[in-house]
Amino acid sequence: MSGYKNFAIIGAGDLGMYVVRQFLEEKAAGTIDEVVVLTRQESNRIIEGDARVVPVDYSSRDSIRDALIGIDVVICTISGAVIDLQRVIIEAAKEAGVQLFLPSEFGGATEGKTEGVFGEKADIQRLLIDLDLPYAAFYTGPFADGLWQSYLYLDVTSGHVSVGGDGNTGISFTSRTDIARYLAYVLTHLPPEELKNRSFAIEGDAMSFNEVFQAYEAKTGKKLQVTYIPLSKFEARLAANQRDIPAFLHIFWATEGPFPQTDNDLYPDWNPSPVIDNVPVA
Repeated sequence: MSGYKNFAIIGAGDLGMYVVRQFLEEKAAGTIDEVVVLTRQESNRIIEGDARVVPVDYSSRDSIRDALIGIDVVICTISGAVIDLQRVIIEAAKEAGVQLFLPSEFGGATEGKTEGVFGEKADIQRLLIDLDLPYAAFYTGPFADGLWQSYLYLDVTSGHVSVGGDGNTGISFTSRTDIARYLAYVLTHLPPEELKNRSFAIEGDAMSFNEVFQAYEAKTGKKLQVTYIPLSKFEARLAANQRDIPAFLHIFWATEGPFPQTDNDLYPDWNPSPVIDNVPVA
């Protein structure tokens, strides 16, 4: 067992709400002692369950530090749009005596990346190293249950989807429920020396977009209209705007491929769900 008993979750939104829910289950089972959820002072989000909700001023290192006193592990799930907000959070966590920090990764592997959102995430890992704050980075691929939206041109329920390239590149997917389960297991079962200053690659399923679309059609009997967008168009968009997240992601998905190896075996009973079980059908 890790010995970590007190957890703080920063960002209770897209992924964070799943993490909060899972760690509250761990608390109810007696596996851990405390779940603290940090929120913005102006937030009106309601957290159900036995969590201690602490509003903080994210522009104030002192405010964040005070909220993290007594916390063993910080799990940061803030969105890629505000990734640099982690800098002040990390400094505060260091001052508060946090033992392990999980930066907001939860996508493709970022080690060695220098451009775009992934380059920014790699910079955050370097900051953790520079400050000598132990960290664990979790790479999950895109969310199998959260990817299918019009913002990313992947709203299958509309009958029309678009992807960069030819749609044949394999992708590692993991659902948010399975990510939360994996985090809770390894953070409470692995000894600290096996958690600190390393990355974990996990994969619920690996398929290409074309394979997902074919499985969707077979499952629903509905035909999808698929548009294949040349990567050059997304590259031009990204050159004009480095914060063009859909363009960045479609380039990445079309060129990176699935994780060459995973750490799934560290949770023997994980049994993550297939991609197609997470694609909306209505």
